[in-house]
Amino acid sequence: MNIISLGLGVQSTALYFMSSMGELPRADYAITADPGREKAGTYKYLQFLLQWQSDNSGIPIIVTDKKNLFEDLLKGTNSSGNRFASIPCFTKNDDGSQGMLRRQCTSEYKIGPVDEVIRRLYGMRPRQRRPETFVWKGITVDELDRMSEPEQKWKRHVYPFTGYQFNAKGIWEKLNWGIQMSRVDLYNWYQKMGFPIPPKSSCVFCPYQSDLNWSRMKKHNPEDFDAAVQVDYAIRNSTQKGVKNQCFLHRSMTPLDMVEFDDQDDLWSGECSGNCHI
Repeated sequence: MNIISLGLGVQSTALYFMSSMGELPRADYAITADPGREKAGTYKYLQFLLQWQSDNSGIPIIVTDKKNLFEDLLKGTNSSGNRFASIPCFTKNDDGSQGMLRRQCTSEYKIGPVDEVIRRLYGMRPRQRRPETFVWKGITVDELDRMSEPEQKWKRHVYPFTGYQFNAKGIWEKLNWGIQMSRVDLYNWYQKMGFPIPPKSSCVFCPYQSDLNWSRMKKHNPEDFDAAVQVDYAIRNSTQKGVKNQCFLHRSMTPLDMVEFDDQDDLWSGECSGNCHI
């Protein structure tokens, strides 16, 4: 099967439209994993996309929300009672310098749920190896460093906007049907087609955000910001997860609702690979 990994951002959504409309080969399904608290604008766009799919016989969209990272962070554990996958929040190292926790949320709450849907689509049992599957990702030519090989042998990562695909051994092949496009090219394509441009997609509590993004959220989407503040306080004491020092969503290691954001800071993005939302 050919599966679009639908992160609901500019790139993967364009990939969905183009594949549905025949500008690219038609994929079998598009799958998006909802971690429980995306930005309000992303949920609004998802409803638009689902309606468009229905009206235009678009590629079937599957939304999986079985794992809720937002609720798990507030509770301090997942639904099974085990420790949940950590988000890359900020904390102090033993020497007093700034550090970040290892990011596990992408694998646990985004990639894993999508893989589980693929298993169900094949009608296979848990841990049974799936047939070779082509997972399309919306990375563009200006972000080649975001391409990666899959961890599972049954999976191939396909990048139509760069023209390449990778197998689990890191061996790449050129696509004979890819369309090399940059993010700017995609913005122009949206305008040409008359489609609304998706807002930047991410969890409201993702630490990989600039001060400008935090400030805009606080001013224009206070409900999203309040949800982020809830998470910020919930993760503060993470000693039960083996973290010695307090944790914070903001890199200043100040409670989020007390930070004076620098509205000129739109450059910081940490070390985010972009693979959560593409």
